[in-house]
Amino acid sequence: MDFEDFQVGQVFKHRPGVTISQQDNVEECITTFNQAMIHFDSNYAAQTEFKQPLIVTTLIVSRLMGMTWKTFNRRKSILEWKSIDMLAPVFGGDTLYAESEILFVGATSKDSDAGLIELAVHGINQDKVKTNEMRCSMLIFKRDHLPFSANNY
Repeated sequence: MDFEDFQVGQVFKHRPGVTISQQDNVEECITTFNQAMIHFDSNYAAQTEFKQPLIVTTLIVSRLMGMTWKTFNRRKSILEWKSIDMLAPVFGGDTLYAESEILFVGATSKDSDAGLIELAVHGINQDKVKTNEMRCSMLIFKRDHLPFSANNY
């Protein structure tokens, strides 16, 4: 979608969802050097309020933002993360779905090729529980300003 296609209040359900495994979680911890045992040590996690390993936040954020790609694929850049709130635990075997809502659409003096949108991205699990909410602002290319077109892509 081009910048001109977005309106405040639009809600997008990004499908398909993705089932996150405990192996995905362990690999993310290794990649990001996250050494918090709550994510990969089942014995330790069993002694916490959650009773099992939690999926690491960076994995959740990357999967949810990846699911939004088809809608926001004309994104030039993410300008700011306003918040990343974890509302409910995510465990290995959970399936996450992304839904986003457009909160603001406007011009920016910083870039004539793109417009500014602000959105909330929600993670929702297989039980329809909202697991998190992320708010960010991004630049979206205006119609006929996408550089791929000018370069024959």
